[in-house]
Amino acid sequence: MTMVTKIVNREAFKAIGVKWIGTFEQAAKGEIKSFHKGFLERKNEIKSAVNTENILGLSYHINENGFTYYLALEVEDTTVIPEEMELITVPAYAFASTEYKGTAVHEAYTGLYAWIKQNGYSLNKSELEHLEEYPGSFNPLKDAPELKINIPILV
Repeated sequence: MTMVTKIVNREAFKAIGVKWIGTFEQAAKGEIKSFHKGFLERKNEIKSAVNTENILGLSYHINENGFTYYLALEVEDTTVIPEEMELITVPAYAFASTEYKGTAVHEAYTGLYAWIKQNGYSLNKSELEHLEEYPGSFNPLKDAPELKINIPILV
């Protein structure tokens, strides 16, 4: 598996989306895929989206039992939040970033963490654990995963 990894600086942004809280076991059984499909059916409700073709997956509070995961769109205007959605504020970060397509997403994460360590970077241990970016055309129930993986680091 060849991965091209680079450092990407991203300015702070706001996003609106839906929240899932669950275990790694639930995620492995496909709950995130169904959750993702449901978000795709509702993403057009977010009227102030910057780019509806860049779906953001934000992982927070990862512990041994599970994590909190948002699927969202970056927005310009935060005044209208659709029902059952939340506003997420993401501060500026430097990320180790790689693009991945295939079914071994876990291995892509492992490779990215190894790259961070091998290149002398440290993880940014603030709230955000991972930022994933999916194309708007991605069908999580049918397509092999295709995403950009971003892990916050200190530079």
